[in-house]
Amino acid sequence: MRPWLRKRLPDLVVLFGLGGLFLTGLELLLMDHTEGVQLLAPLAAFLGALLAGLGMAFKRWALVLGLALALLAPVGLFGFLQHLEGGLEAEAPAAYRWVDEEGEGWEEGAGEGEGTPPPLAPLSLSGLALLAALGLYTREE
Repeated sequence: MRPWLRKRLPDLVVLFGLGGLFLTGLELLLMDHTEGVQLLAPLAAFLGALLAGLGMAFKRWALVLGLALALLAPVGLFGFLQHLEGGLEAEAPAAYRWVDEEGEGWEEGAGEGEGTPPPLAPLSLSGLALLAALGLYTREE
């Protein structure tokens, strides 16, 4: 099994990147992440999946498509900044969990900031795009 994996590792890396990008785009659509600048995320995810798929299909273009994937990665950084800004604008209070002597607990501030975007989530787009780009770059012709 090890020799088979060594031979096909770049292809497997690209396929995992492709699958992750496609599923990320699908999840974003299911979450209605489509208003205004939010639409950039699912479009970038599906474009990344398309570029990875084309790189798998056309080995001659793998290097160029890998470069295109690497250039797509900053979209995740842009999303990170957008999410960070959205969280700061919401002024979401932190949630605290208090525990008394008997071990009984309660939370304060929980639920008030549920609408804040997860700040690190967009970086998955960058990581998957770079992973697929790396896989395309290391593929043998």
